[in-house]
Amino acid sequence: MVFDNSIPEWNLDSFYCPDSENLKLDLAALEDKRLAFESKRSLVSEGRKPSKEQFLDLIKELEDLSRLSQLLCCYASLYFASDTSNPKAQSFSEAMDEKMAVLDNSVIFFELWWKELDQESADELIKAAPLYDYWLKRTRAFKIHTLTEAEEKIINLKNATGSSALINLYDTITNGYRFKSAFLSDQSEREMTREELISYVRSSDPAHRQGAYQEFYRVYAQGGPLLGRIYQTLVRDWNVEKVVLRSYQSARGVRDKTNDLRPETVESLLRVCKEKGPSVFGRYFKAKAKALGLKALRRYDLYAPLNGQAETWSFKEAMAEVESAFDQFDLEFGQLAKRVLNEGRLGAQPRPGKAGGAFCASSVPNQTPWVLTNYCGYRHDVFTLAHELGHAVHSLMAKDLNLFHFHSALPLAETASTFGEMLLAKRFLDRGLTGRARDDLIFHLLDDAYATVGRQAFFSLFETKAHQMTVSGATWEDLNQAYYQNLQTQFGDSLVLSEDFCWEWVSIPHFFHTPFYVYAYSFGQLLVYSLWRLYEREGPDFYPRFKAVLARGGSQGPEAIVKEAGLGPLDDDFWLSGFEYIEQMLNLIER
Repeated sequence: MVFDNSIPEWNLDSFYCPDSENLKLDLAALEDKRLAFESKRSLVSEGRKPSKEQFLDLIKELEDLSRLSQLLCCYASLYFASDTSNPKAQSFSEAMDEKMAVLDNSVIFFELWWKELDQESADELIKAAPLYDYWLKRTRAFKIHTLTEAEEKIINLKNATGSSALINLYDTITNGYRFKSAFLSDQSEREMTREELISYVRSSDPAHRQGAYQEFYRVYAQGGPLLGRIYQTLVRDWNVEKVVLRSYQSARGVRDKTNDLRPETVESLLRVCKEKGPSVFGRYFKAKAKALGLKALRRYDLYAPLNGQAETWSFKEAMAEVESAFDQFDLEFGQLAKRVLNEGRLGAQPRPGKAGGAFCASSVPNQTPWVLTNYCGYRHDVFTLAHELGHAVHSLMAKDLNLFHFHSALPLAETASTFGEMLLAKRFLDRGLTGRARDDLIFHLLDDAYATVGRQAFFSLFETKAHQMTVSGATWEDLNQAYYQNLQTQFGDSLVLSEDFCWEWVSIPHFFHTPFYVYAYSFGQLLVYSLWRLYEREGPDFYPRFKAVLARGGSQGPEAIVKEAGLGPLDDDFWLSGFEYIEQMLNLIER
């Protein structure tokens, strides 16, 4: 890890301060807006249909209420992420969950009325609110999965103190983990955060890579039984609500419909990844073993740098690389990314208690997002900066949309972020890298291709099996075995797999936070490979088309937006074309 005093940290005081007057005023305003909207119930009660003007006013009032609630919830999550061990942050986050449950119960009458309205009347009102048409149509599409008002209210209240509280507990436990540095024989032993430890899996020293992984899974194995129980409780809760009560056909079907993707589209994606991934990435693992001078690649070595010493960057150098890469693509793209740093909304310092990993929090339109990373100075961290700042650009491109169309569906949410990484890679390659340095970068891109396409697809396949097994009474030990079998299917004989990786699944936050999120990464990466091919053909003329895709936000479904971009149907051939791009990179290092 590179220790760098220039690494910025965000200051949430520009948002809210704990116990501040403006926070108290906005919480009070939220309550006033909630009660005001609830008082409009009579406009749509007992089968009444409001006038077109009244209907539009109701939507705008709901949007205003939702905007304030999302700002407050965003602050609560950022406050908690800043220090997950802070009791005040934990308490405020939980209090906001409870407030949101009450708010949802107060406004749910509108959604339920809208879903039950006859089609002719609904079509008439949609025409009166054209800026909200997609959201209105999508809301009605969930009618068959909607329960009675009383049941919906009970579920909202139950989630605040049930599943949401368990997820917060998981975060508090895992972000509190500390790891020992004993595997670093040249240093006195000290405690390390998750991010510090994980930086060593990209070390040039094989012993450091192995030691980092073994220490990581030693700690997770100690907490594994508890984390496994938390996961299984969340899975059972998901099944009872989504499958039993709401009558979705499968546990994953909830996410497919929320993403506005046909189940057969997702099945096509996962089928191609399962059939093509092991052979394509197996070639890569064997090529990497050869390049590293190893008889066989161990799973510990998967992210090893090709050069003897992992290259490092100061934070200032990293930001300069990312900004230049974005500027070379288009100045607007670069300027939007710079806003995050210039407005103090980038928190990159790794420290105890801070949430691990990285994310971009975009709450409402026309507000600069907040970006969290844990910058340790390695190339992976530079690409993570590009990824998260790409998310921020996507958000700012969609600033003119209303709140209900602002957030894109999860599969498209990875478009600008992944494209940002491609732009950074292009900047490095355009320097005329040759020999070992060029190969090292291509290996990094293939590392990323595996991590984003192959690994995430197999994560999704495991989730499906884990949900089925848990509902059927499997134990966490059974899930350990299932996950290890999943890894064996991925890797086959292309690398040496050690049993400590059977604990990997309990270390994946998405499994706990957002079930079946992860296939969006595979979707997004393969989509970006197609977009990149367009960029290579069209040059500067590509930017307006790309901007139009990002500016759509969530105003259309992913399949409609991809079709408008001229990329064709999302079928097996589409996903296979993405694998062809990966194979082109493989050809460069196998020559």
